[in-house]
Amino acid sequence: MSLKGKIRANGKLNGARDFNKEEINYPVKFNFKAMMDGYIADDLNKQALVDAFVKFDIEYVYHDKKISSKGTYVSFTYTITIVDKHIMRDFYEYLKTVEGLKFAL
Repeated sequence: MSLKGKIRANGKLNGARDFNKEEINYPVKFNFKAMMDGYIADDLNKQALVDAFVKFDIEYVYHDKKISSKGTYVSFTYTITIVDKHIMRDFYEYLKTVEGLKFAL
């Protein structure tokens, strides 16, 4: 199943049933995209994301990055595997503290 939910405007993670109105069966593997500040070095942005994956024992595989036309933002795509809803919730909550992160899907 693909996850299309994201952090809401109020900073809360959409509930498990909000993703396509289906229950999530863990473990779940999906493409994770992070939009980061383009003025921060790529190595630092990527390390901040990897640190988050490691902190929550999330398996990850890096795929690519894309830079906005003006270079203001850069997005990184990873395939990640999350094993339970508590880790999903805590991971997205933690992402709110990552310097330079604009949003994550």
